[in-house]
Amino acid sequence: MINIDKDKCIACGICGNTCPRHIPETILQGNNKVTKISSVRLDLCLVCGQCEAVCPNNAIHVEQMAGELFGPVPELEIKESQFLDLLRHRRSVRRYKEKPVPRTLLEKILEAAHRAPTGTGSRSTGVIVIDNPEILNSLSERFYALYDELEKVLSNPIARFIIRKRKGKKTLGILQSFVMPGMRWYSKWYHEGSSNEILRDCPVLILFYSPKSEPMGEDNCTIAAYHSVLMAELLGVGTCFNHLIPPACNEDVEVRKMLDLPDSSEVYVSLTAGFPKYSYKRTIPRRLASVRYL
Repeated sequence: MINIDKDKCIACGICGNTCPRHIPETILQGNNKVTKISSVRLDLCLVCGQCEAVCPNNAIHVEQMAGELFGPVPELEIKESQFLDLLRHRRSVRRYKEKPVPRTLLEKILEAAHRAPTGTGSRSTGVIVIDNPEILNSLSERFYALYDELEKVLSNPIARFIIRKRKGKKTLGILQSFVMPGMRWYSKWYHEGSSNEILRDCPVLILFYSPKSEPMGEDNCTIAAYHSVLMAELLGVGTCFNHLIPPACNEDVEVRKMLDLPDSSEVYVSLTAGFPKYSYKRTIPRRLASVRYL
């Protein structure tokens, strides 16, 4: 429900123009303009809060967000060059110090995730933070067991046919040409006790999950994760996206139990995190494949 304070509303129409579905609408009633809520579109409300945030007179309120703080927009103190320096500074960190990350820092990293926009305005993104070494070790065992089993499955032509049918030709191709060639070495090193290349011996694993029914679930998780990555960089905490982990979380029954992951949800993004073991001395060149203006 969206409420409009008629004593404060000046019928400027900004809320309706801002709303992606034009739920507030400013119309001519007699000789006067009035802003009303469209009853035929009200059920399309994304509960994004844009109308309340943009109103110059604080005249419109989203009932589902009652009691939450719509604070003043702060002045930006960061400069363009500083932001670009942050992006240049960020690296995917795959080697971490044997040092726990204080939860005070993790809370700041998650505060950045809270600020992430969502594609549908929903609050469906969940985060699981694992910083317990015993749980991390147990997860590692399950992850490697799953990929060892997948190696056997992929050697069977009937199983490959089923995977292709269920997951698609692209997924099967990625497994065969990209994932498993590296995993064979990862598994060898793990069972030899020389390294853990899935979790990288990280002190913290952060998982972002969303209901399968959420239309923008994967996008929401990715954006929230990247907000976290940038905040972590500012705090001196290294992070790395790890695409081996979400499928293992979703497919392995034991892992789902360990995470208490709802049956209706899937993990879409995972970040390993910790204090970097090594410091980079040079930036790495990055360019898009192409940029075109039309």
